[in-house]
Amino acid sequence: MATDSLPASGRHARSRAPLIIAASVSTLGGLLFGYDNVVISGAIGFLSQLFHLDPAGIGWAAGCALVGCIVG
Repeated sequence: MATDSLPASGRHARSRAPLIIAASVSTLGGLLFGYDNVVISGAIGFLSQLFHLDPAGIGWAAGCALVGCIVG
């Protein structure tokens, strides 16, 4: 009932703030996770040469790196 006395612009500004924050955080998280994927893709060739990894080892190394990115 108290929100009925507020102007229309006040109601919309308060109700959109959590949405804007959530959208900003999720956008930043997606951007950083995508950047981590690019870095891992660039490094995986050097890792396979350095440690003499077979295809299963390359997949394991890339998967562990991605899990580390998620946790980080």
